[in-house]
Amino acid sequence: MAKPKIIIVEDDAVIAELIQYNLQTENYDTLVFDSGQELFLALEGRNLEPLLFILDIMLPGMDGFAICTRLRNIPAFAETPILMLTARSAEQDKVKGLDLGADDYLTKPFGIRELLSRVKALLRRSYIPRTELAVTEDTTEVAIPTSDGKTRTNLIAFDKILLDDARHQVYKDGAPITMTNREYELLKFLMQNRGIAYSRDDLLNHVWGYDFAGETRTVDVHIRQLRRKIEDDSANPVYIETVRGRGYRFADDK
Repeated sequence: MAKPKIIIVEDDAVIAELIQYNLQTENYDTLVFDSGQELFLALEGRNLEPLLFILDIMLPGMDGFAICTRLRNIPAFAETPILMLTARSAEQDKVKGLDLGADDYLTKPFGIRELLSRVKALLRRSYIPRTELAVTEDTTEVAIPTSDGKTRTNLIAFDKILLDDARHQVYKDGAPITMTNREYELLKFLMQNRGIAYSRDDLLNHVWGYDFAGETRTVDVHIRQLRRKIEDDSANPVYIETVRGRGYRFADDK
């Protein structure tokens, strides 16, 4: 069986070697590039299907933000998890990466154990088998007849929104909505548990799969992105509600 392939874009040779060595000790296959230009030349010239990108932000020529944006515009990598590395501690830089489609970030200097934990969580959340949804009693489960006479029940519907977990696709009024994997998983969790208010820490634990060291702003950014995509008016949301003093919930009545 092939090892999970992780692509690292880092121009600091010492850091790149450290990341690569520790990932390889965990049985990951890795490729390292020191610039965005080299990365895209390789992606165009080779049949690569990475399971994860690790991108430094401060890179010569094409920075990590630009690489992230370009990757998200390539259909083959639109949902591939992206972990960004930054020496910047300013919150707006972290939020910018998430807004552009990154799934997670680490601020340098970081611990190797934390890096490996983030990598494992991203891969676990992104590539778990999606054969059947576990739904709560509050979720509307939809049975759709198929051409062979069977029915599909791995869909969640609410008002104009339909989540098809078998296809890993969300629709609004029948039109597909493009989402990052993290946005999809967050929306699925909220729709599976309609009417239940979750704190930001709860959502980090359930959707991200680990304690995010207090960076609850991450949840707010992803909620904002989801509202832009599924709400008629993101400033006045009717699907994803803010619960004052608690966090967020998906509406249970429309």
